[in-house]
Amino acid sequence: MLVAVLVGLLYATLLGMGMSVILGLGLYFTPLSEGLLPLLASIIVALAVFCGGLQAARSAASRGLVQGLAVGLLFFAVTVAVDWNGTLMSLDAAGQKLGLCLLAGATGGIAGIATR
Repeated sequence: MLVAVLVGLLYATLLGMGMSVILGLGLYFTPLSEGLLPLLASIIVALAVFCGGLQAARSAASRGLVQGLAVGLLFFAVTVAVDWNGTLMSLDAAGQKLGLCLLAGATGGIAGIATR
């Protein structure tokens, strides 16, 4: 179980970083407004965690909900640790990001078992 969750976390992290680079290049080279950045960042997080939960559930071949939730929780913890700059994130922002990560991970985990 732990190996599957770590594989899902790695998958989600690499996918999220790749999509972030593509988004950055897209914002630089196109006339897209930077006002869309919070929405697009949330979409990237949701897609990355969904795919990570999907991969974890397929690797483990059981308990997809638990696998997906674990990937979502660990992804949230990793992103908060990487973003740490000495100040606390607002409780509202942290709650929204945690909820998004858990929902996307759970959905991905369930989809991973369903498509197996």
